[in-house]
Amino acid sequence: MDPGISFADLLAYNTGENEQWKRWFAANPAALDLPCDVAGAGSVCNLVLHVFATELFFAHRLLDQPKVDYDNLPHSTLDELFAITTQARQKFDQFLANSTPDQWTTPLPLGFGNIKASKRKMLMQAVMHSIHHRAQLATFLRQQGFKQDWMHDFITSEAMD
Repeated sequence: MDPGISFADLLAYNTGENEQWKRWFAANPAALDLPCDVAGAGSVCNLVLHVFATELFFAHRLLDQPKVDYDNLPHSTLDELFAITTQARQKFDQFLANSTPDQWTTPLPLGFGNIKASKRKMLMQAVMHSIHHRAQLATFLRQQGFKQDWMHDFITSEAMD
């Protein structure tokens, strides 16, 4: 048995958390409109958009698809907003299913600055970026009186069960 964790497991955790957030925001829609300075977003909705748009950005890079146009991503409804992360997940799964070992390690330009990264590192960045910002979001919302009704820890998720 390989004792490591797979990207599929990390993506399953990420998807599970996003599903919990969608359910929670459906029950607490006012939370999306709160002013929020995390990542310079301006609002909770814009922070969630930033998280999902970044996932989609990296999903496109993994598949060598054109850069995402952040300004034109539909996000005026909860379904539109969360459709972005669903689309990213589908692309991540497509990459995992069809990639070859040589595609994982070659550094490629990200399209901003002089930053280059392998596709392996890009996928890890996408997952970690989402986890970091969701932790900031959870803390911010609790401070505003919006406590979530689930534990965010990987150990309590359905990933790897």
